[in-house]
Amino acid sequence: MIAWVGIVDGRILPVVWFEGSVNSIVYLEQVLKNSMWNSVKNLAARRQCWFQQDGASCHVTAECLDFLHEKLGDRIISRRTTQHWPPFSPDLSPLDFSPWSQAMAHIIRCEPYSLSELKTIVEDFADNMSEEDIRKMVRYTKKRAKLCRDHFGGHFKHMLKKT
Repeated sequence: MIAWVGIVDGRILPVVWFEGSVNSIVYLEQVLKNSMWNSVKNLAARRQCWFQQDGASCHVTAECLDFLHEKLGDRIISRRTTQHWPPFSPDLSPLDFSPWSQAMAHIIRCEPYSLSELKTIVEDFADNMSEEDIRKMVRYTKKRAKLCRDHFGGHFKHMLKKT
């Protein structure tokens, strides 16, 4: 079971669940078209939103990147784009370095007994994250991005406690 979530304007987007592997067609339809774009299209036009994703192969196919370019222009941070994702620093997304570890601790405390219960716990956790906490995570991303830049795109986590 794989889960995808996104952040927009201080809120977590609905969790998208996948059973089995995710290929570019599944990612394009279920994530980009049916979840992400439906959630951000009005805001994207008004506020010039950026879209950030890692460089997973299914994210950077021509079809996926064409869709993103059509909707967001050059406001895409990913592999194979003008603003590319640093290959050795996957923890630049606020979702990678914060809520997943918090969600995991919450799951362990709740001790789900079924896959259905696990999904509900994760979805409730995402739904109940405060806007303030989400915005704080996003602001912290700037510090992480600066450290990544200062380390020429390489590993930087060891520097977080020192700064």
